[in-house]
Amino acid sequence: MIKKDIFNHDVKAQFQASAKERMYRFVMAGDQIKGVVVHTTRMIKEMQANHNLGPLETLVLGQAYIAAALISSPLKGRDRIAMNIQCSGPIKGLDVEANAFGEIRGYLKANPIEVENPEKIKRLSTLYGAGFLSVTRYIDDTKRPYTGHIALVHGSIAEDLAEYFLTSEQIPSGFCLSVAFDENENITGAGGIFLQALPGAQPDNVVRAEKMIHEIDNLGHRFAQNQRPESIIETGFADLSPRFLDSSRVEFYCRCSQERMAGHLKNLPKEDRKDILANGPFPLELRCHHCNSVYRFSKEELTSVLN
Repeated sequence: MIKKDIFNHDVKAQFQASAKERMYRFVMAGDQIKGVVVHTTRMIKEMQANHNLGPLETLVLGQAYIAAALISSPLKGRDRIAMNIQCSGPIKGLDVEANAFGEIRGYLKANPIEVENPEKIKRLSTLYGAGFLSVTRYIDDTKRPYTGHIALVHGSIAEDLAEYFLTSEQIPSGFCLSVAFDENENITGAGGIFLQALPGAQPDNVVRAEKMIHEIDNLGHRFAQNQRPESIIETGFADLSPRFLDSSRVEFYCRCSQERMAGHLKNLPKEDRKDILANGPFPLELRCHHCNSVYRFSKEELTSVLN
């Protein structure tokens, strides 16, 4: 992956931002409800820079990245999970995926999102239209991935993911996904919360938790003000006595590389390889759609790779 430097070679700032990028797992209501809270400000800033996104595109794809990080929390080993949206509105759709190492990547189907007067948009639901949301789990010790689908009901990643878990997996769930901007449309904070009822959870505790998560507004702004994820959970869900279990890293990261791209070139049909060597273009550019990294191959490199 070729990641753009958003820190201007300031190593100290880079490490300080990295230290905050964590996913915290917790339980509450007498271990009847499990939850995850994640701080992702650096991840969303790097996503924006690599994909050359405007504020609207950053908000849409940023919410998807945060959601992918949250639903990846139970993964282990080499497991990964993908979320896909296909829709008829200007957003067109998106693909994001996360693995057990906390690495998130993905892209928008439309960049830029073609709308008039984006600053006047009050609800993203108007940009999705009709469509479908799917979640695919790639579990390391199973032969085939499992995919579940639902039709878009709300035009909101948070609400439609909750609908997905309730409909496809019969698990009451709640999401909070937040990306905050300043008056100059710069990202100031980002993060999310994910709650799920465990088997045997009392309905009144589930209702209380759903109400509480909706009352935690402006989560991104809270992170911009240096509020800690743990304190936000401890305060927002105080009546349910949250208890933290562990934490892990999250990062905008893609495992593409010059070597992997060369491998794709080697697997092209023989006639295509001959055509590239004869006609170019030189240098040949290959772009990873997951992270927007560009890999360039000179004529000499192509000769070595394709022969």
